[in-house]
Amino acid sequence: MKVHLWGELGFYGPGRQARFEFPLPVETSVSDALRLMGVPEADIAVFAVNGEVIRLGEAGLTLHDRDRIDCFPPSSGG
Repeated sequence: MKVHLWGELGFYGPGRQARFEFPLPVETSVSDALRLMGVPEADIAVFAVNGEVIRLGEAGLTLHDRDRIDCFPPSSGG
């Protein structure tokens, strides 16, 4: 699975990399995938799968190895 952790969420990526590949050998729930990657759901304001924004905890949603996820933190000043 391709993962992009935007903003300060990049801190949770391997070696603090914001973009990385994360292998999923089987279908995995969003919560389980985030837990395996070490990314706290509470720190994610917007979550997208293959470019489509979804609600975290949406019933029945599973991720596959071919998916791409984007995790965005809450807005920060600038």
